[in-house]
Amino acid sequence: MVFEIIDVIISGLINGSVYALMAVGLTLVYGVTKAFNFAYGSFYNMGGYFAWMLLIPVGLIGGYFSVFFVAIPVFFVVGYLLEKILISPLRKHDDWEMKVMMLTLGLSLFMDFGYQAVFGPRIKSLPGMIEGTLELGQVVLFHQDIVIFILSVGGMICFGWLLNNTRTGMAVQAVAQNPAGAKIVGIPKDFIFAATFAISTIMVGLGGILLSQKTFIDPMGSTNIMIKAWVITAFGGMGSISGSLYAAFILGMLEAFVGWHFGMIYVQIATLTLLLVTLTIRPRGLMGRE
Repeated sequence: MVFEIIDVIISGLINGSVYALMAVGLTLVYGVTKAFNFAYGSFYNMGGYFAWMLLIPVGLIGGYFSVFFVAIPVFFVVGYLLEKILISPLRKHDDWEMKVMMLTLGLSLFMDFGYQAVFGPRIKSLPGMIEGTLELGQVVLFHQDIVIFILSVGGMICFGWLLNNTRTGMAVQAVAQNPAGAKIVGIPKDFIFAATFAISTIMVGLGGILLSQKTFIDPMGSTNIMIKAWVITAFGGMGSISGSLYAAFILGMLEAFVGWHFGMIYVQIATLTLLLVTLTIRPRGLMGRE
């Protein structure tokens, strides 16, 4: 019993680390633009399909190392162009945040049906990055899970460093805290908006590559990921990066224990219940502002 609980905790930490990597990107976009990207789950699928395409049909030399090396600049360009081509023109209109949400919702449907048309309706799986297990007494850790956890935490550390130690990162924080003041001091808000979307696309795309190794790539499965990201963002506090980190690990633990004790069919119910309770008791989330 004790070792089963330890296994559940480890599973919750691993999933929570990937959720945190993805949710921080979504929180960043909302914190800077005050618009919600409803295509976020579809970009998660983009990461999974991108890795599958490079590893299976193409047979890219270098395995996952080469996949990450290629994926990061590609995801950056995709996110940057998304903002410049589709979202930037909407900012010229009133109530543009709502228009962005409607646009990204339509983009999500377009991408999901596009995946189904290109890759087929059947789910796909990714090979593991590394095989083998690490035995600590009666607790067994898969090397793949250890690597996923390390890469997820490493990604968040790199994001934190970028946000706090580079001119672009500090400009992003300035725009998020005071858009009008940032514009007065000459910060290029248009570039910051595009860079924010690009960074968030990298984070959710990498999350898709990492987590798809433990699950499957479903062309119509983006809704489930979008719900998780939305719950984490709202539970942690809209626009609060630190709140998203706490919320991601809490959700990972909740899913692990509910799935272990009641069955996986109840995981989604528990997730949405957490959101409803949070919005009822503390509408601003764990660390959100009034």
